[in-house]
Amino acid sequence: MQKPGTMPKKRKLPFSRCHGYHARSRIFDVDGVVTRTAEMHAEAWKTVFLRSGYWITHRRVLDLHEATLASELRFDIQGRRTLLCSRRMASLSELHLLLQELTVELENHSAMVELDASVDDPRLADKHLHVERIPVQGQSTGVEVLQFKTRISRQHIAIAARTTLVGSGRDALQWNVPARIGTRLLFRRYVTVYTSRDVQQPVQAALEHLRALEWDAFDAHVASHCVNWREVWRHADIRIADQPDVEQALRFNAYHLRIAADHDPRTSVAARTLSGRGYQGHVFWDVEMFMLPFFVHAYPDIARQLLLYRHHTLDGARQRARAMGCRGACYAWESTVTGEDVTPRIIRLKTSGKEIPIHTGIQQIHVTAGVAHGLWRYWEATGDEEFLREAGVEMLAETARFWTSRCTRENGAYHLHRVMGPDEYHYDVSDNAYTNRLARFNLEQAWRAADWLQRRSPRHWHELTLRLALAPGEPGRWLRTARELYCPRPRSDGVIEQFSGFFGLEAYALPGEERLKPPVSRLFDAERVNRLQLLKQADVLMLLYLFSEDFSSEVVRTNYDYYEPRTDHGSSLSPAIHAAVAARLGLREHAERYFHQSLSLDLSNRMGNSAAGVHAACMGGTWQALVFGLLGVRWTDAGVIVPDEAALLPDGWSSVEMELAWRGTRHTVRVTR
Repeated sequence: MQKPGTMPKKRKLPFSRCHGYHARSRIFDVDGVVTRTAEMHAEAWKTVFLRSGYWITHRRVLDLHEATLASELRFDIQGRRTLLCSRRMASLSELHLLLQELTVELENHSAMVELDASVDDPRLADKHLHVERIPVQGQSTGVEVLQFKTRISRQHIAIAARTTLVGSGRDALQWNVPARIGTRLLFRRYVTVYTSRDVQQPVQAALEHLRALEWDAFDAHVASHCVNWREVWRHADIRIADQPDVEQALRFNAYHLRIAADHDPRTSVAARTLSGRGYQGHVFWDVEMFMLPFFVHAYPDIARQLLLYRHHTLDGARQRARAMGCRGACYAWESTVTGEDVTPRIIRLKTSGKEIPIHTGIQQIHVTAGVAHGLWRYWEATGDEEFLREAGVEMLAETARFWTSRCTRENGAYHLHRVMGPDEYHYDVSDNAYTNRLARFNLEQAWRAADWLQRRSPRHWHELTLRLALAPGEPGRWLRTARELYCPRPRSDGVIEQFSGFFGLEAYALPGEERLKPPVSRLFDAERVNRLQLLKQADVLMLLYLFSEDFSSEVVRTNYDYYEPRTDHGSSLSPAIHAAVAARLGLREHAERYFHQSLSLDLSNRMGNSAAGVHAACMGGTWQALVFGLLGVRWTDAGVIVPDEAALLPDGWSSVEMELAWRGTRHTVRVTR
């Protein structure tokens, strides 16, 4: 027991985390508000965290409808119960503003509540290696300002925060508040964030914004954020009668896609968004091939910005093409803010020192045609002439130039050697069916876009030819190359060879337990896997999904039956494409199984790596599997078409309803059994 008149030891309780910046609170037990108890066990003052065992309830709720994260944490220490409730949101109405509040309730005791409301993280250097701290001079009372600089891009980041206790009439970083039994204390915090990409003086901007915020307007800021999110859901929500779990999972996916993208053409959506450090925030082919259709038909304005990112990084793509000895522009496999390719060339095993070569950065050049494919699909869906005139034609021209210089002419046709298709188990291959067909599409649409611009705006075409030094007959060469580019056709039994020589590879009987969870050893035994008829993800099936109008249903079915048993789905991108193709073929059991695997991949942590960030491409692919696979949605000049057979919904589904944008009009789509 403690001696009379001595201060008890402190026990710590977590305040909460506001978007990665730590705040702490400490609660001291007292008898009343002034006199401290003389008979208190020292054990009661131990540090309290979730792992300590002192908590009795812990609940976190993500309100998808209003994009608000709430938490509830109740502690019980020797019968003294304390409830901490927090709520936080990143404002959608003011993109530089974060909002947070904390309620402390003493349920059956009185105490002195001490709150450390600093947003400073003492472990910043360990947890955020990509930034370094910069001191800020002249801190104001009650306001905290932090400044950082990114180590590679040298961007400055400023974070300013102020906290109040509602009813106190003041701001402070440190709080000591006496509270009686049953008291509820409500703390609120504003946080503003600016970078040197936004303004020249981010610290000054963050402070000015912060000081302009009135506490009386806190609820109004929350309400404005919520109103904006209701508008988000008006365009993105999918309603499935009597299927709340499926609805929730689809909304979870749409929520993560929406928060990862916005109206800044200098950025795109990273493979794991900003929800984790997987792939270090780099941008892949995922955006155009898996995520973009969701944005095109839900938020065309955001889809436009994602494509403008590719225009913004066109110089980086040009540099990459030159480094490969080619003309035009070749987009990076792992792209950054400049468009530079940062794909690692090797992985070195710590245990043995063995170096594993990485071929994706050099050989997965299909990303370039994927950008062109996404661009053209956006143009078809929106008719955005300004975008095509100011950015799209230039992107298509430069990517077409790349393909004409990357192809090799042999035996009366053009070929693509030393490439890697979507299936990353096979490298150094020739004439990958998916890559060649997508490159042909790129060349064809570049010719069409050039013809459109010449007819629509001769002045802009003339300016573009001068800027790019386009030869008069160059667009014609793109079209000739497209027509003569070798694209594997189905053999006598209908199967399309994934690449030249695939049929001659060693057969591999894929055990069922290796589906979705392939052995890690495959990553380190690339040479052997390269000799097997084993796929990491949809490759030929990806081709058939994108260009289904080019193939009969018999050919699609034959290829599905051939490649599906040979695919281990080591990529999160694979199940959704299999679901879409199976649905179009009427293979309901396969379609539903793959759809649900894709739908719940992150919610169930199916691949065991969601802690590194959500799989955004899988989320976008799941949306496509539903809309273009299970529902069979198609587009014509007249609008949206849902074929009659789409009424064959999964078991237990009685109806599906959503809204889809097409050429300036939002169409309500309702499918019933």
